[in-house]
Amino acid sequence: EIILDPSIRDWVVLPMVIIFGCSAMVRHYVTLLLKSEKMASIEQLQPMNTVKRAQITRINSKFITPNAFAMRKHYFTASQKKDGMKGALREKVKSEAMNQMMNPNSMLEMMKGNMTFMVSNFVMMGLMSYFFGGFVLAKVPFSLTQKFKMMLQRGIELNTLDVSYVSSVSWYFLVSFGMRGFLSLILGEKSASDDAKAMQMQMGMGAGPNMAFDAPKVYKQERVSLRLHNHDWALEFAEKKLLGEPI
Repeated sequence: EIILDPSIRDWVVLPMVIIFGCSAMVRHYVTLLLKSEKMASIEQLQPMNTVKRAQITRINSKFITPNAFAMRKHYFTASQKKDGMKGALREKVKSEAMNQMMNPNSMLEMMKGNMTFMVSNFVMMGLMSYFFGGFVLAKVPFSLTQKFKMMLQRGIELNTLDVSYVSSVSWYFLVSFGMRGFLSLILGEKSASDDAKAMQMQMGMGAGPNMAFDAPKVYKQERVSLRLHNHDWALEFAEKKLLGEPI
């Protein structure tokens, strides 16, 4: 049993929480200063709007006549129309993922965000290790298995130390994840989630890949959905239903 000095709480635990909160706010505003305003181009918006129009047509098809739906379906899916043009969902478009890879401005924005997080995190880790390295800061009020030892006692190589004690380095990571809710109230939910994803990637937890709009794939899916859609005109007997007459 190790008795923890109350001074550790006052001069190590609480200062680490305050320092991390301040660094997160500084990183947030530095990112905003480095971030340039993005303007979506027509080439990016047009495929999205085309898919949205096709989806609205398919979902609300019951409110138009079968002939009107057939004309709209032909407009989107026709392999070749009378004027020689193809359907709107058969036009050749580039995937947004490829556009981002070929766009140097997009790569520069990603580099700015990654560098801001990495530099601030390296500085914070260096300061924490220099000033608070080797400290046992807290004790978990319940027993844990040996599998939690690597997570709670980073930087302290003592096999005889009980698993419930928390080292300074582990406390830093616990605070970084535990303060996400608090930071979301101050900085906004988007900023907190971005920091959390970056931290997960650095620790090897690997957040999911950023799903870009794949226009060719979405076009094909929507063409199939329109071809297989069974049109049912809901207003065919609207007058009789309104008057209560038998259909």
